[in-house]
Amino acid sequence: MTIYENSRSMTSSTTPEWAWRVARHEEPAWRLSWLPHRLSREQARAGMELDELLSRRDLATDPTTQEQAEALADILGTTVQQATLLLHQRMHDRRHS
Repeated sequence: MTIYENSRSMTSSTTPEWAWRVARHEEPAWRLSWLPHRLSREQARAGMELDELLSRRDLATDPTTQEQAEALADILGTTVQQATLLLHQRMHDRRHS
C-alpha cells in the first residue's frame, strides 16, 4: 500500500479515493473524496491511510490493524464504523453511476 502525495493531492495505490488541496492560503485546506468537510493536511493523510486500512481483509482479525484504524479515525473526528459506512456508500455510488 502506497500513498502518493504532492503539494496539491494524495492518491492511493490500492483504493480509488483521493484527497486534494482546495485553498492555498487557508487552513484547513484539504478535502477527501469521501468526507464532506475541510481537513488539515495531517487529517487528509490520516483519511487516506484509514481508507487503505479499511480495504484490507485482515482488519476484522488483526487487533493491531484495528487499533491503527481507530487511531486514524480519531484524527478525523469519526469512528471506524462511520468511515466504513461512508466508504461503502462511495463504492456503491461508483458501481451504480
